[in-house]
Amino acid sequence: MQKSKVFHILPDEPWSKIDRLFTRSGIKKQIKDDNIVAIKLHFGELGNTRYIHPIFVRKIVELVKEAGGRPFLTDTTTLYKHARHTLFDYLETAAKNGFTRESMGCPILIADGLHGSNGQWVELESFHKFKRVKIAQSIYEADFLISLAHLTFHPDAGFAGSLKNVAMGCTTKETKLAMHSSEAKPSYNEEKCTQCLRCVKICPGEAFYEKDSQIHYQAEKCIGCGECIAVCPSGAITVPWASVFAWDVQRGLMDGFKGVASVFKEKVGFINFGFDITSHCDCMAKSKLPVVPDIGILASQDVIACDKASYDLVMEAPLYPGSELERKDIKAGQNKVEFIHSDVDTSRYWKLCEKTGLGNLQYELEIIS
Repeated sequence: MQKSKVFHILPDEPWSKIDRLFTRSGIKKQIKDDNIVAIKLHFGELGNTRYIHPIFVRKIVELVKEAGGRPFLTDTTTLYKHARHTLFDYLETAAKNGFTRESMGCPILIADGLHGSNGQWVELESFHKFKRVKIAQSIYEADFLISLAHLTFHPDAGFAGSLKNVAMGCTTKETKLAMHSSEAKPSYNEEKCTQCLRCVKICPGEAFYEKDSQIHYQAEKCIGCGECIAVCPSGAITVPWASVFAWDVQRGLMDGFKGVASVFKEKVGFINFGFDITSHCDCMAKSKLPVVPDIGILASQDVIACDKASYDLVMEAPLYPGSELERKDIKAGQNKVEFIHSDVDTSRYWKLCEKTGLGNLQYELEIIS
């Protein structure tokens, strides 16, 4: 099999070389005049300081415009109740972290709407976990997709790059719930319930109902849309985290990515930012020291090659002084990801990527000077 091309900017003076990366990777050539370009990134959880720096994002926006595209920055709301759980919370968080229309030079759209359920279903011809994926509406309607992924470790995926950024970040709460849980149904804690009736009013399957001034939940009627999780103000309705297993989430990620890829086909590009690489994802409301020094920026039109090249560079990198890995005295040859997230099998993850046919594990790395 022919190797896929991955282009790499070293961490020294990266900002001045992004335009060459954008061109050499083929992403610029793929964007046609007046294409609406969804630039998918994580704007950072409130309290996290190690997300992608806004100056890099602004540069990508400018390059898309130069190519003739009409860009917007986008992400989707979360299942858990932090500062990105609703459209309003997320826009406020993005602004506090430096991402506004004024600072970025383009619109910022939370793609799954007010309740995290606005999207379009896409049927999969083959699948690992679920046969259809609900893609967030604003992303679904775009002509071209660019993934700006911040490389981090992840408790479920193991290593988070563009595949995870697209698979989970481009889908609605309903698909996110299906990725995380085999049951794909929320949990309900009566003790936390404030009887606000929002779940009763919004539930399309009538799984929540009121009787004798109390809210009751019939899980068998739940259709797994996740809207109740979005509207519950007290945290009484949540993801059944006890049923979440890394290997199962990985299977869901494959299906999620396949659904998004089926919409855009070749009209997609992947850019991985290897700065401030932490042992946790950007969803954490705090920031630890990086686990390795910066590795730079990688880009490709093959998501698996881009992620695998990024992963290999991280595995080969020295430990960051004073970091979690250095304090734990990790030895040469030990898998950095599995040392932090012991229940994650990264070799299984890459085999799953290869079996799914999402891209090529074999790559040729070209350094752009």
